[in-house]
Amino acid sequence: MIRKSPASKKISCRFMIIAAIFCHVMFFAVPSYASIVDEIKIHGLYSMGENELLYLLDIEPGKRIDAGTITMGIKRAFLKGIFQDIRVQAGDGERVKVTINVVERYRIDDIYVEGDHAPSKRTVKKLFLLKEGDILKCVMFGEAERDLERKLAIRGYPETRVNKEIEKLKKPYNVNLHLRVDTGIPDVIKKINISGATNDVVDMMKLSEGDVFDQTLLRKDLERIKIFFKKKGHFNPVVGPYNFTNGTLDIAINPGRRLTITVEGNESISSKTLMKELPFFEVEDFSDVLVDEAVHRMLSLYHADGHPFVQIAPVVTTKDNLISANFFVYEGPEVKIDKISFKGNSLPEKSLKEILSLKEGGIFNPDLLENDREALRDFYNALGYLSAHIEEPETGYHEDLNKMGVTIKINEGLQTKIGNINVVGMSEISEEEIRNLIRIKPGDAYNEIDLSDVRYRIIEFYNSKGFPGVKVSVEREFEDGQAFVTFDIEEGPHILFGKTIITGNDKTRYKVLRRALEPKEDNPFDYGILTRERQRLYKLGLFTDIEMEVLDRYDSRKDVLMKLREGNAGAVELSLGYAEYERLRGILGVSYRNLFGMNRQASARLELSSLEKRLVLQYYEPWFAGRNIPFRTFILSEEKKEINIDTRETRYRLRRNSATAGFEKKLSNTIKSELYYEFSLVETFDVQPDVILSREDTGTLVISGLRFGLIYDTRDHPFYPRKGILSGISAKLTGPVFFSETDFLKVMLHFNIYHELTRGVVLAASLRGGVAQGYGETRELPIVERFFLGGRTTVRGYDQDTLGPKGSDGTPTGGNAFLMENLEIRTSLGRGIGLVAFLDGGNVWVKTEEMNLADFKFTAGLGLRYNTPVGPIRIDYGHKLQREEDESSGEIHFSIGHAF
Repeated sequence: MIRKSPASKKISCRFMIIAAIFCHVMFFAVPSYASIVDEIKIHGLYSMGENELLYLLDIEPGKRIDAGTITMGIKRAFLKGIFQDIRVQAGDGERVKVTINVVERYRIDDIYVEGDHAPSKRTVKKLFLLKEGDILKCVMFGEAERDLERKLAIRGYPETRVNKEIEKLKKPYNVNLHLRVDTGIPDVIKKINISGATNDVVDMMKLSEGDVFDQTLLRKDLERIKIFFKKKGHFNPVVGPYNFTNGTLDIAINPGRRLTITVEGNESISSKTLMKELPFFEVEDFSDVLVDEAVHRMLSLYHADGHPFVQIAPVVTTKDNLISANFFVYEGPEVKIDKISFKGNSLPEKSLKEILSLKEGGIFNPDLLENDREALRDFYNALGYLSAHIEEPETGYHEDLNKMGVTIKINEGLQTKIGNINVVGMSEISEEEIRNLIRIKPGDAYNEIDLSDVRYRIIEFYNSKGFPGVKVSVEREFEDGQAFVTFDIEEGPHILFGKTIITGNDKTRYKVLRRALEPKEDNPFDYGILTRERQRLYKLGLFTDIEMEVLDRYDSRKDVLMKLREGNAGAVELSLGYAEYERLRGILGVSYRNLFGMNRQASARLELSSLEKRLVLQYYEPWFAGRNIPFRTFILSEEKKEINIDTRETRYRLRRNSATAGFEKKLSNTIKSELYYEFSLVETFDVQPDVILSREDTGTLVISGLRFGLIYDTRDHPFYPRKGILSGISAKLTGPVFFSETDFLKVMLHFNIYHELTRGVVLAASLRGGVAQGYGETRELPIVERFFLGGRTTVRGYDQDTLGPKGSDGTPTGGNAFLMENLEIRTSLGRGIGLVAFLDGGNVWVKTEEMNLADFKFTAGLGLRYNTPVGPIRIDYGHKLQREEDESSGEIHFSIGHAF
């Protein structure tokens, strides 16, 4: 029996189906002629704003409407996927009142699992087709119930019965689903029989006698057994079929033929490397053809290693189901290239040699001769030598030097020049605009690459002007050593942008998205604009996937359907660690990136250790007072004590409370400026008599000033960049005019670059530095404003803030200058898991004039990453490469987000 609250009631799926019959019904009553909208009334709308609906319907006060416009608008609104019925009515006359009645689809608010079920509620909800937040589609109910019953039957519960009830909530268009799941008596494995193999394979299975007969686990077990036999050298082992009757599980196994491989005579290349090239286990077969392929692959490997005279003899023996393949290798000498010479060429030999893969002094690989021959032919053709003939390279071996000479004969032929250049087919774009794109002229050497570049520039230009269907063909006629070129342009229809329909923004308000999109309606259609919009939406950090679909043309316009997938806006960071200096330490952070659906961000971070308590509160408003000027504020409260590293006696304690507030402004798509006011109240107490601090570090100190910054950002993703640059410079100025009791100027800069080496592998590098100088009566910086290095975001391998100048007792004192670098290779292992190798280095100096790169301290290490929507959770271990006496060998760091 399901209880219901007074504010809710149960509704049947039959009721939902009757309502769904009206889905995609478009009813409108407007005059056949165009009327002017005078007033608009909307009824039944809940899940989106009125402005967005009117935008999609193309209705607004003072604008003319007609039946065609309304029909198109209703079709467009239905693409949102939230409506069952839309009705638009208008009276007669020149000026009309428009009434819009909508019925939305019901959305699943929560799913409750009840009944007598063995699997957990979480498992049942995971298996159920409908999810919380989905639009309720009753036509899927029967399928979802039967699907859940099937899935649970496969997991060992064949008597499962599923029933559901719908609970209508007080919240408009929202329902709860109540699933009653009764799994009944499960199938239990009483005995496991293995045929065709020894019973010890049962030990590799997760399923065992007494377990519920879960076929999903069984399939994984069978795959595990199959992999086991493959690793033992068996070809295409067959594991299964299986049969389950009266509690007995019978599994048939046929391991198949087994292959053993040996390699003898090899020295330059290891047997393990050579056997990786063998195709037998790749195709799970063995034949003479595959033996020849194996020899060919090993020969290629030796050729690439500089052994052109290598010989490989295979010997194969077969007995029963065992195949033995022995490869005997004669490697021959390693041969290098002596000299590469050319005959018949008029082009400089230096230019020709740069084209070749083979290089003088490098290893000789005979497999590259034909490739280099093709490269030379393409090079000559690109320069207009269309009849150039490159003969097969001649080689001469100098046995006493183990070197190979290479001679290449070339018959260049005549060079073809560009004759006339014609452009035809334009009507909407002037010939002058097209000729400005061509950039080649009569008399230039004929070059196919140049022509291809011109064709691409013309297409790009037309696309930017609203001609996405343009076609450009290049016609060539050759006569008397000249090429007469004609660019034939088929412009296609001129297309304008229509409306942008956005779906998937369940948590993010439409207003936030419109701010990120360009005002493009009625402008020429350009795919480049869509690319820029996708990049801006990704930079919001709210979406994990953005798909843009260009819809069919109407009235020379194309609408764009934008499908968004929102990420988890909330994040919790929890890390624990131990360090020699701080001892136990922990971090608890809570953040949310999309407050009230407006991309407002708030976070709280608490850091605790035996030496420090630190609380940071942050709030970010992307549009301050309705203007595109982001506002950010921080509140910091911390208390820390510095100790003698050897005796762990307290040297002094410090308490700081500060507030920072300021604005940011985008100067372009890649450049951002910022201006902040910072106010801090710093108190130093429990100071031991032998501790010498600056005058500013005695008692209570007010530090107040302005911080200016300039940031350049071309990254393709804010949390997982694969390419781009992030760099910036900031300057902090304090002084009496800001009510500060200490006067100084501090400048910091950073430069980060990201480059994808290959799919899933990113090279990331960072260079950071800073200098500070007091002025007026300030001779030394307060200790809270000095630079410190070491820790999870600077030089990993050193504990937090412990790299740099130290007092007589070994306590870090910080300095007025620092310089550091970070280098990372980031690789993806799949399933959100990544591995990072890094090299960090840097140091801190008391005075700017003492800076010396020879003082750099380096650490190297590895890190493990797990990706989340707000950045990776990471564990790093850094090892000191210049460890000093009494220092630890390295440090482990836990955090969220990349180090840079």
